[in-house]
Amino acid sequence: MNEIRGVRKKNVVKIIQSLVKQGGCTKNELVFYTGLSLSTIDSLLEEMLKSNLVIKEGYRESTGGRPSMGYQVNGEFSQTLCIYAYKHDKTITVIGRLYNLYSEKMKERRKDVSKLDYEVLCSFIDEMLNAQVHTICLSLPDSDIDINIKNRYKQRILIENNVYMGAIGAYIKHMQYDSIVLLDSKGDSRLGIVINGHLVEGKSSIAGQTCFLHVINHEDYKNRRSMKGRSKRLVLELQNIIGMLNPEAIVICAQSIDEHYVEEELLKIFKMSDMPHLIYIDNYIDEVMLGMESISKDSLFDKMSR
Repeated sequence: MNEIRGVRKKNVVKIIQSLVKQGGCTKNELVFYTGLSLSTIDSLLEEMLKSNLVIKEGYRESTGGRPSMGYQVNGEFSQTLCIYAYKHDKTITVIGRLYNLYSEKMKERRKDVSKLDYEVLCSFIDEMLNAQVHTICLSLPDSDIDINIKNRYKQRILIENNVYMGAIGAYIKHMQYDSIVLLDSKGDSRLGIVINGHLVEGKSSIAGQTCFLHVINHEDYKNRRSMKGRSKRLVLELQNIIGMLNPEAIVICAQSIDEHYVEEELLKIFKMSDMPHLIYIDNYIDEVMLGMESISKDSLFDKMSR
């Protein structure tokens, strides 16, 4: 009996994923996209309509035969709350975004705080929480308050590394590249690496921690006060990334860089055919949020299929 329930759950997830990906389907289209029989689709859709997980979107335009009813996932049935906090100057900015199953942003809230503690974080979460939120995804600066959060809320709690999430978001934004690296070069440089859609974390999740590289002892690496100094530092970082990973694109979050100088110096080392596409950004807030929303939705589908 448990095996039957397990197969049923997986079939429901197949239908949901197809409806979300296609933006709505008819029954025959669901048969095509899921590989399930029409009778199975009929039975499961009936249950999903009763639970309000799926809603009717109306009849599709006829191509000659009888018009077919279209179905779509009720985007409000399950929502994800993503919260990202980052330090700048002497404050911490906390950003919360609420997403539906179609990855549409339903609500956003920002707050600057001098200190992010358990009470402040819980108050922020409580103000954004609603009955449809099934997953809360957090990416916080060095903090141990996230451990207690798991005991306070009934929702599934995911706690993620911001640079790793940023790399996933960058990959989603630039899906024309099979391999992409996000480089945060503003402070203690860190990398997020995605290759063929897979995040590279390493054996113990230290992949991308440049503090372990010998390059940090180089004189050019230590000077970040001037634009020339920051640009020289970036050249060293990019030289190592290109030499070790050779990605198709590198998304660079850096402050006041001489982009022309950086490219000229790299072309003294690498052939043009070896050079990745360099994409400069001021911050990677959107990328982090996009990454958190994506893994939260994957986690929800994974949970539903068990």
